[in-house]
Amino acid sequence: MSDDSESRDLTGKGFGDGRPRTMGEIAVNLAVSESLANHGHHALVNAHEAAASSHQLMADAGVGDVEQHLDLARWHRWCAIVEEQLADEADQRTPARRNPND
Repeated sequence: MSDDSESRDLTGKGFGDGRPRTMGEIAVNLAVSESLANHGHHALVNAHEAAASSHQLMADAGVGDVEQHLDLARWHRWCAIVEEQLADEADQRTPARRNPND
């Protein structure tokens, strides 16, 4: 990811100063976490589809271990299907302010 979200503690742990967290802080944390998770599913669909296509092209060109490329292409396609289902469910389950025409 291009931002520092991987280094952020979005779990609610790590606030060692003992102060109580407000509902506002929890709501912001929740919104950011859900957004990152939703984006992650969509990004993984694209990544798995790209990897499957690349393995298929390598196999078609006869580069390297063709059977391994074909096996990995099948595996990445399956992963893309699963991630797409998760992305669709995340779109339905998570509250969002999206333009319905997008």
